[in-house]
Amino acid sequence: MSFSPHEFPNLAPFESPQLRAVTGPALRPGGLELTGRALDLAGWAHGQRVLDLGCGLGASAGLLASRGLCVLGLDLSASLLGEARQAHSGLPLLRAEAAALPLATASLHGVLSECVLSLCPDPGAVLAECRRVLGPGGCLLLSDLYLRAPRPADDDAPLPGCLGGAMEKERLEALLRGAGLELAAWEDHSPLLRRLAAELAWAHGSAAALWGDCPDGACRELAARAAAFRPGYFLLMARRKD
Repeated sequence: MSFSPHEFPNLAPFESPQLRAVTGPALRPGGLELTGRALDLAGWAHGQRVLDLGCGLGASAGLLASRGLCVLGLDLSASLLGEARQAHSGLPLLRAEAAALPLATASLHGVLSECVLSLCPDPGAVLAECRRVLGPGGCLLLSDLYLRAPRPADDDAPLPGCLGGAMEKERLEALLRGAGLELAAWEDHSPLLRRLAAELAWAHGSAAALWGDCPDGACRELAARAAAFRPGYFLLMARRKD
């Protein structure tokens, strides 16, 4: 069986009711517990300006605000932002492109982006924008899917959702360097991805919501292909290179 990338809208996983039923408003592996771990790495101080890039339903933005940070949430999905505004009426939330941030250069102390980079058509441009808006000493926190084994050379068929943009650690490090960012910390949290897949399978009979609106046959094919490059989940911190 083969399928087209048009069958799998990139934002579908985050707007899937099956995924929400398991993850709640965090919409990703590890939820706010992993966000808390990321914030511990960054050590941002009270009142510092932080962007939640790809804020979705606003769960992480709300956590940042509760820790005394001056937070701005940004997302491309109008529907997710609408729900976020209802749930977090006091937070500034904007709709904008990740590769064209409507923010001044060197205006932020930090950027948090969770399970977003793999959905961006040009991740290098997104990382360059993150570097542009970070001030001296600023840092970027990223969590997302990655490939723990090289993708087979003969497997060039499109992949849906987050898996379509997942890359190997080495390529991600190269993109960070090219954007003017230096990797400061890397943590593998792949058990969280496995746990989410198991919870989805238990609740709904399959883990299809991880990839989007995936027909059963295509999802079985996808699972078999994905096994070859072992999808995992990471958390990293990168600092602006001056």
